[in-house]
Amino acid sequence: MHIRRLPVAARQKLRDILGRNSDVSASQPGHLFSQSNTGMNSPRRVVHSDRLRDQVYRMLREDLRNGSFYAGQRLVELELAAHYGVSRTPVREALFQLAREGLITDSDRGYSLPVDTHDDFLDRLAVRRNLDPLLAAHAALRATPSQVRELELFLARMRESHEANDFKEFANQAHLFRITLIEAGHNIALDRVCRVIEDQSLIMRNKQYRDEDNRALAMQFEEKLFDAIKQSAPDAAARVAREYMEAVICLLGESITNAPALWIAPRQPSHGGGTITA
Repeated sequence: MHIRRLPVAARQKLRDILGRNSDVSASQPGHLFSQSNTGMNSPRRVVHSDRLRDQVYRMLREDLRNGSFYAGQRLVELELAAHYGVSRTPVREALFQLAREGLITDSDRGYSLPVDTHDDFLDRLAVRRNLDPLLAAHAALRATPSQVRELELFLARMRESHEANDFKEFANQAHLFRITLIEAGHNIALDRVCRVIEDQSLIMRNKQYRDEDNRALAMQFEEKLFDAIKQSAPDAAARVAREYMEAVICLLGESITNAPALWIAPRQPSHGGGTITA
């Protein structure tokens, strides 16, 4: 068989091509963005910056916590965009995220803040009556020294704002106290569940703490809870957490004396009792 040979010029061109490819693979094995095929002299670096959606999301959450919105209020994209100085797109994305987390409701008419019925609120208290003792016990055993100091700081700020009759600041410090308590449990599953309940309480909390008696009740039990955590006493912490929820339930006119461990809130057509609190 006669094998045709490439012309000398063609053979030299082929050697040049193969030589260049060989140099790339040999000098930078597995390197996709090598200088020879991209022309880049140094690696690219991602510039870390907060997206507008994330900024709007955080500001909306803060405004929800601070009582800037009221229960049942519609959240209009155009109005929020003008308020925050952004386009409608990041507002729409932030509202979608808040709806996924259950902080706001989504309907055919758009987004709005949820309205707690008596039964909704009582159901949440029933969950907390069983969940909070577990959280308190975890925090009493697992809180770090720095977390104990943070709890003490937020408790002191709650006391100051209560005495100044600043219910918005009281609600803000109570939220920070609660979040630190959740983190002090150092239990991932418990952390996630408790944060969901806390998020659902953000709107109502500003309403509840307008009442001086509600703030006084919170201070009474949170101070007892802190003392138990500081002393690393899980049983005492759990007992205080349960007693707090039972005291709130009683304010709503529900009898919980000698109630079973797993108390389920009754559903009734009409309700009496005190001011809604949490």
